[in-house]
Amino acid sequence: MTKKIASIVGKIFLIVILFVFAIGFIFAGMTAGAILEVMKTTPEIDANSIKYEMSQNSTIVDEEGNEVDSIATSEYREIVDYNQIPDNLKNAFVAVEDERFYKHKGIDPVSIVGSILENIKAGSIVRGGSTITQQLARNTYLSNDQTYERKIKEIYLALEIEKYLSKDEILGAYLNRVFMGQNSYGVQAASKTYFNKDVSELNLSQAAALAGIVQSPSENSLYKAIKSTEVTDQRVLGEFYIDGIKYSAVYNEAPLERQGYVLDKMLENGYISQDEYNEAKSFDIASSVEPAQRKNLDLASYFNTLLEKQVVQKLMEVQNISENQAWDKLYYGGLKITTSLDTDLQAKLEGIYANFSEYLIGNSEGLGYAPLLDLAYDDWGNIIKPSDGRLLYFKKGNILNDNNDLYLTANEAWLDENSNLVMNTSKVYLDQTRLIFRDFYSLDEKNSNLRTHKTGRIEFESNDTIYQTDDGNIVIAAKYLEENPNFLTQYDDGSFSISKDFYDIDLEGVIQPQSSTVIIDHKTGRIKALMGGRDQEGINILDRASAVPRQPGSAIKPIATYTAALDNGFNLASGLDDVPFELNEDNQPWPVNVYDYFMGVVPLRDALKMSINTIAVSTLDKIGIDTSMEYLKRFGIIKEDGDKDFFVTEAENSETNDENLAALGVGAMSNGLTVLDMTAAYGALANDGKYIEPLTFSKITDYQGNVVFEESNKVTNEVTSPETAYQITSALQSAGEYYENIYLNGTSYATKTGTTDNYTDFWCVGYTPYYTVGIWMGADNQNLSLNGTSIDRAAYMWNQINNEILDGYEVASFEEPEGIRHMMVDTMSGKLPTDASYGDSRGTVKEEIFGPNNYPTEEDDVHKWVYLDSRNGLLATNLTPENRTISASVMELKNEYDPNKFNGIYPQDWKYRMPKAYSPLAEDVKEEDEDDKDKKDKDKKDKKDKDSDEEDKEESNPNESSPIDSETSTNSETNTDQEENNNYNN
Repeated sequence: MTKKIASIVGKIFLIVILFVFAIGFIFAGMTAGAILEVMKTTPEIDANSIKYEMSQNSTIVDEEGNEVDSIATSEYREIVDYNQIPDNLKNAFVAVEDERFYKHKGIDPVSIVGSILENIKAGSIVRGGSTITQQLARNTYLSNDQTYERKIKEIYLALEIEKYLSKDEILGAYLNRVFMGQNSYGVQAASKTYFNKDVSELNLSQAAALAGIVQSPSENSLYKAIKSTEVTDQRVLGEFYIDGIKYSAVYNEAPLERQGYVLDKMLENGYISQDEYNEAKSFDIASSVEPAQRKNLDLASYFNTLLEKQVVQKLMEVQNISENQAWDKLYYGGLKITTSLDTDLQAKLEGIYANFSEYLIGNSEGLGYAPLLDLAYDDWGNIIKPSDGRLLYFKKGNILNDNNDLYLTANEAWLDENSNLVMNTSKVYLDQTRLIFRDFYSLDEKNSNLRTHKTGRIEFESNDTIYQTDDGNIVIAAKYLEENPNFLTQYDDGSFSISKDFYDIDLEGVIQPQSSTVIIDHKTGRIKALMGGRDQEGINILDRASAVPRQPGSAIKPIATYTAALDNGFNLASGLDDVPFELNEDNQPWPVNVYDYFMGVVPLRDALKMSINTIAVSTLDKIGIDTSMEYLKRFGIIKEDGDKDFFVTEAENSETNDENLAALGVGAMSNGLTVLDMTAAYGALANDGKYIEPLTFSKITDYQGNVVFEESNKVTNEVTSPETAYQITSALQSAGEYYENIYLNGTSYATKTGTTDNYTDFWCVGYTPYYTVGIWMGADNQNLSLNGTSIDRAAYMWNQINNEILDGYEVASFEEPEGIRHMMVDTMSGKLPTDASYGDSRGTVKEEIFGPNNYPTEEDDVHKWVYLDSRNGLLATNLTPENRTISASVMELKNEYDPNKFNGIYPQDWKYRMPKAYSPLAEDVKEEDEDDKDKKDKDKKDKKDKDSDEEDKEESNPNESSPIDSETSTNSETNTDQEENNNYNN
């Protein structure tokens, strides 16, 4: 290798000596040692890579290998066989870019001298000094940086390329990757971009025009792409769309001059005859320009966007390359990517989302108000935030006129004595030199759903043109108004409008509330379908399924708390106390439940089914934050690389993070989680406790057919045992049945909903034996609240989606692992029942399922037999009459809740707990008859002048109190609040 480099160094120095006047500046001040060091860092030549890789778009294929799409990029590349390229086009490039191409060995000293002389003669740069081989080396391996180091590497690589590739191979590789303007690379892409035809169909005049572009693609592009709204009196050659925006192809005169120069060089070098030259010169090249419409994606854009990101990430991991290199390989490396997309499922999902509102609430056309959202308005119909009255969205008619220009009343804007425009309005605000307009809303014509719109901004050059006064007024200088006469219109009533031509305005808007859904085959981790939003089209749109985290609410409970609990001493029958956990700074209980009371002891199954917040938090507190986080790592929520997840650790932010009971217990997270992450985590429960990395593809091969990635390379984690996963599944089945609005025709399902504060987010995540499906609903602006509940919105839509995608599938049930045990158990203790367990009048002994590590082996130690005074429900004493003494089964908890520490709040099951006092009652007092009462009343009247204290003492005789019915109350400490709670519960 050293000898080879030394030989090349000698060649380079020979060239320097012979042509120092031409390229001496490149090597000035450099030594042979420095050049040698530069070349040591030069990439190794890979002939196959030059010929095939980085020259064509990657393709997406289905599982049978059929091409279904190509990777959409802003750069359009398409490889073409060398034999399909017409000779006129090959000769045109050689003639104008490197006329001695077939004679030199990679660099051409004669051409360098010739180009200098020709440029001097022309008075401008008409010909470059780099050979086609040098340009290929630069386009393949190097950047366009103008440095000595890059030029040395370019020369070295050109010499090396000539050793391994024939001239035809070099020219073919060059023509397939050269930049041709309008984001097109290669002559095939250019031919379709400018003439909407295959390269083989080009005539001589068109071939010369394309060859002329390369010298300066921005100046010599055959047309200028201008937004159609900005076209004035230019000649328009055609129209096309980019990302849904309409552009016009405007005539550009510069390339016609360059085309003439190319034809001159072709004639001079004998590639064409005089007649051919004359015919090509007379051809109207401009009239043949026909901008092509780039094809729309066949695959869902949300899905493809995620696929691209995931492929890049996987290439970085398996090939140990940079992110930029990975994107290059994806876009231009000719990869073949096998998609996991099920087009049938995707079509069904898209069909639901196309009629989202109708699926939820039926026809709402012409409703006149926005359904699905709980909105507050001011007196003018603008949407405000209820808690503080802050304006969120203007009503469209309050900010735009009929021409959709910004409208300002005479009270909001005026011209001062110097003809400056002065504005005092909430419709705009100033950020340095940016005048920003407030957002507005409208109602969708089809379904009355809310649409939110961005009005845009105007960038001013400096604060000499626009500024804000001390009293808050925004001033636009008169000079700007004079220079832009169409900017402002004044009306007879003193009002103004600012023309929309000076800013972008989103008249389409974004429908609200939004939603996203992910469908995963949990057995393989393949993402089968995905929707990242409602009513949005194109590419590069916001993907709410994988890119936008939202707080998960109670949907986090199965994965952050209860799975770990079942592996750490709990079972589905463990009795957990629904009582206040702590008091917040306002001296109010935290957390609270969706109902306004506390139930007392309930089994874990019911706590999960009814989504009891207090129990989730207290259970999490017992198992520990560290244990919960370990499980979230296994569930794929917390990644090894913190930059790849949305979970905020204490190390990342010591003040605001997710290592707390609120975040992990009830889902009040700093950032939140994505629907994709949540769905994949639930997929682990559906897959016998094994997490499989969710991907949009199952295989990647390179341009030579070599396997780069296959499913065996996926990240997998053993989260928990199949038995624990099945227990969670069983509890989630109970939850799904509890919702009473999911019906899958006999197929088993397990689900959990989630709701966040102020009804900002609704979730439902769950699975059947076939797929795991996660759905989220909410407004993009988190100041807007949903109406309804997560059950009648998210769970209902989960049902709709599953009925659609499972249509035609056989009825299926979850398979019970061999290690599952069915046992009778006391559901207040989670232990084996005793006589006292059966003595609980509520029927707390039930059949439950257990795993091999959490089935009960000890007897119930919560229920105890005690003697009570039937008159007041307190513990009986030796003074309690035998006929008033009853035997009862009560609960005695190890860590008994003390109502006195929580504002006297009693749980509903308080009467079933061990009394805290003994009965003070002794023998029963004989009841007085009516005559005795009459006589006593007469005596009282006669003694009315006696001391009142004695009278009060006589009136308070305890023997006159009625006994408390033990059937209705078993604890004298039961208070009025408890009675109200009982009434509420009923």
